[in-house]
Amino acid sequence: MFKDLFQSLLTVGKILLKSKMNLPAYKAPEKSVVVIANGPSARSFIDKCTGFGINSLKEQGLAFFAVNKFSCQPEFFSLKPKYYLMLDMYFFEFSKAVFENPTLHPIAQYKPDFEKTQRMINETWQALQKVDWPMIFYVPQLYRNCYIVNNLNNPNIQFVTYNYTVISGRTSFRNQMYQWRMGSPQCENVVNSCIFNAMLSGFEEVYITGVDHDFHINIMVDTDNTIIRTESHFYADENKKHPLLKQEADGTTGKIRLHELFHSLVKVHTGYEETSRYAKHINKKVINLTEGGYVDAFDRMSLGDFFEQFS
Repeated sequence: MFKDLFQSLLTVGKILLKSKMNLPAYKAPEKSVVVIANGPSARSFIDKCTGFGINSLKEQGLAFFAVNKFSCQPEFFSLKPKYYLMLDMYFFEFSKAVFENPTLHPIAQYKPDFEKTQRMINETWQALQKVDWPMIFYVPQLYRNCYIVNNLNNPNIQFVTYNYTVISGRTSFRNQMYQWRMGSPQCENVVNSCIFNAMLSGFEEVYITGVDHDFHINIMVDTDNTIIRTESHFYADENKKHPLLKQEADGTTGKIRLHELFHSLVKVHTGYEETSRYAKHINKKVINLTEGGYVDAFDRMSLGDFFEQFS
């Protein structure tokens, strides 16, 4: 009881420092949306959409929600998702100089393969500049006035700003803060932020696909105790294997330890559980269409049953 009260008071302090009040709300006209994550299983969903007829699905009130680097894939321009969201600071925290020359990114000084990551981030934003259909782009309010957002001069894209301040404390307090859009559950993964913002935008049904989340089986520990993670996406990625490195306080390169990695994975799934709880509280449906995968916080539905609804 006292712990929850203490956490509530701490959260109030975080809200005062990080959140912005009275952000304009967005009300989605559609009832249902599919959040398409970048896991390998998304390929099956995208192929079935193409075979079924993308325009037919949209005419029946289904919207698509894309995340992160999806825009630099060919499927982006065939699906034409109406909704897009980025959360990770790496998509926003860089200067014009870094955008023009990724080798100048400070992270690249201790993590050389980050240069490739920054180049793909650049391609993501460059592809968004070519969007020729109406799009709602969700951006954390902390980054609303960053360099790249301010220079995305595409009249087809409407920005919706949201507070990403992690809310903790009493259940009733969390529910109220969510309703007032002052923050969100822990979103260690961008998909959880999509689900949460989709619910706040009025969607009654939020489907998720490509949420394989098999990070824990795609790691190895090298002979020098460096953890190597193999990324798995539905698209080809030449930069698949990543040593998990960090910058130490003294500026040197350090290794992420296994306990740190698994602590992060615990936060991923704890965040999903909280979003699932809140969805039930406000009578929203969140359904996992991922074939296989390791997210167990939401009810599941097969792709066959999903597409049968639109037959």
